[in-house]
Amino acid sequence: SSGINAEYGDVCMDAVESLKDVMETEIVPKAKSAAGKMCTIMFFMDDCEAKAMGVIDFIGQFVENMDARVLCGRLGNCEEVELAVRDVEEEKDTCAKCKEEFQDIVDTLNEYPSIKTFVKTIISTVVCYLPIENCDALIDGVVDQAFAELDQGAESLCAALNLC
Repeated sequence: SSGINAEYGDVCMDAVESLKDVMETEIVPKAKSAAGKMCTIMFFMDDCEAKAMGVIDFIGQFVENMDARVLCGRLGNCEEVELAVRDVEEEKDTCAKCKEEFQDIVDTLNEYPSIKTFVKTIISTVVCYLPIENCDALIDGVVDQAFAELDQGAESLCAALNLC
């Protein structure tokens, strides 16, 4: 069965690499623009726009910084690999900043759990015009994985993103 797994792994990694290419330039700005419009008609939280933007930025950073093979491994699409841990002595500021930012996101998600579905729907809609195989399932998996990593706490998330 490893053949099938390897094949899925390649498909997943190609898709994640495609996402990485357009995440910051296209996906995040379009998703933010869509969130801004949606927030004007949906009053389900205070500071809807600011909070949605924060979560969208987080998903963008998650996709950008997560190694494709590790991410696909966690999605169960290929062998998970352990990455060599970098020496992060010089990255203490980056690490502190990361933890601070993600704590804000964690607080938002705890206060407004429905924002998860809101953001996932927006990102799916924005991404899935791209020719990505099984796009909806992939985005579901990636976004769920991003939220699952958040649940592990800022410390382990920032480590996973190679920022600590």
